[in-house]
Amino acid sequence: MKNNRTSALLLLLVFLLVVAVVIIFLTGLDRTPVQNRPIQNVTISGNPPVLEETPPPSPTAEPVETPTPVPTTYYSSSTPVPVQTPRPITTAAPPAATPTPTPTPAQPTEGVFLPAEELIPVVPGVNDNNADNSGNNAGSTPSAPAGTSLGSGTFRSDTGTSLNIHADWNAVVNSTASVDFTVTVYVDSYSLYTTASPEALNISVNGQYVSLASPAIEYDGTRGQLSTQINSRTFTLNLPAGSTTAVPVAVVWHYRGTYGGVALDTIECGGNVNLSR
Repeated sequence: MKNNRTSALLLLLVFLLVVAVVIIFLTGLDRTPVQNRPIQNVTISGNPPVLEETPPPSPTAEPVETPTPVPTTYYSSSTPVPVQTPRPITTAAPPAATPTPTPTPAQPTEGVFLPAEELIPVVPGVNDNNADNSGNNAGSTPSAPAGTSLGSGTFRSDTGTSLNIHADWNAVVNSTASVDFTVTVYVDSYSLYTTASPEALNISVNGQYVSLASPAIEYDGTRGQLSTQINSRTFTLNLPAGSTTAVPVAVVWHYRGTYGGVALDTIECGGNVNLSR
C-alpha cells in the first residue's frame, strides 16, 4: 500500500517537472535578440523626404563713408591767382655782451720790487739822483697852495752787506704855515727772517721822535733782492709861506742780528732836507 503511494507521488513530480521544462522552452523562444532575428523586407511608398541645407546667415556689411568731393576752382587767364603773402620772421637781436671788469691786482703787503739802481747803497758824502746825503731835493716855489708837493727823496744805509734800509720822504703843503712831512722805511734784502718787534724802528724828523713797530719778515730770497716796508709816519712841520728851512731826518732800525757773517745791531740812514715855500 505504501509503495503505491510513493510511486504515484513520484509520477506527479515527474509530470510537473516536464511541464515546467516545456514552459521554459516556449518562453525562451520569444526572448531571441533583435540582432538574431531575420530582417523582413519593407516597401516604402511615395517620394523620400528631401533634406534642405539652410545656408548660414551672410555677414552684414558695414556702411562705407563716402568722401565729400572738394570743389575744384578754375581760374581764367584774366583772373589773378591769389598768392599767400609770407609772414615776416622777426629775429631777436642778440643781447649785448656785458664787459667783464678787469680785476686790479692787489699790492703786495710784504714789500715792493725796486730797480737795481735804486737798491745801490749811498755812501755818505756822495749824492744820488734823488737827493744828496742831506736828502736835499726840495722845491723852492714860494707861497705854494695847500696840497702842493715841496719835494721828495730817499735816504739809504750802507752796511757793507746785502741787508740795508732806505727811507722815502715826501713833503706836501698843509696850510699857509705848515707842511706834512711823511717818512716810509723799507728793508732791502735777499733771504731774511725776523720776528715782530713793537719798537724796533725809530724815526726823528726836525726834533720830533717816534718809535714804531717792525713786522715779522719771512722771505726765502727766491725772487731776488726784495724791498719790504717796515712802517711809515707823517710829521707836521711849521713852515710859513716864503720861508726856507733845513729839516734833519734820522732813521734807526734795530736788527740785532747777523747777516752775511756780519753782526748788525742797528742799521741807520738819514740826512738833511732843505724845504722852501
